[in-house]
Amino acid sequence: MKIFVFALLSLPMSLLGEGGLPSQPYIYVVGKAGVEKTADIVILRFDLVARAPDQVKANDEVQARAAKVFALLNDRKISQNDVIAEEIKSEAEFEQTETYPRSRGKLIGYVVTRVFTVKVRDVTAFPKLVDQLIAAANVEFTGIEAQLSKEKEIEDQLWDKAVANAREQAEKTLKQTGMKIDSVFAVSPLSFPEIQGKIFPAENERTIVTASEIPTKGERVPSEYRLAPIAVDQSVHVIYLISRAK
Repeated sequence: MKIFVFALLSLPMSLLGEGGLPSQPYIYVVGKAGVEKTADIVILRFDLVARAPDQVKANDEVQARAAKVFALLNDRKISQNDVIAEEIKSEAEFEQTETYPRSRGKLIGYVVTRVFTVKVRDVTAFPKLVDQLIAAANVEFTGIEAQLSKEKEIEDQLWDKAVANAREQAEKTLKQTGMKIDSVFAVSPLSFPEIQGKIFPAENERTIVTASEIPTKGERVPSEYRLAPIAVDQSVHVIYLISRAK
């Protein structure tokens, strides 16, 4: 089971003012809503790792096992859009001595690693798929994560409930003190000190991707890679002003 908890922060506080607080009475309420749902998606993360004295041989072994993985996933009706296999890493291995464990000795070989992320939409099928991947390609699993296919819809429902919960808490508290709600000053899914960082973020860091050619001897089938989609996100932060309660 996975628990989703969303908080509505209704804090009448100005981020840009020196004092940060309104000039009239206010109440700060955290509204909460939670629900438990059974996962209907499983994310499998695993690596293919090969070691050999020669870098080309290590790469050939990894690519051959990767071909078995792709064939198995296709046979199990896993959509290509649900498979990400875009990363490859090649590292040299050096001999280490007991006397100087941190010093590099002579070159003894290479380690080539390919990383896979697979989304399985049939949760009843993934245990067998795990066994098959290990048996067919000797994969090394790094993680299994449960998810929900309709997570966004659930978040929207919980947001409405969190809003209602915040209002309920505020009215209950104010009733005991002989006061009432006038209007909303600010609403945000973030704690308000975090908002300024969202509005004025630091300069975007540049990401540089490099690759080196892996030499091969003779012709062979090109290695297969599947690129992850680019995520585009948008958020909105609203602050409302209030007047003094009459």
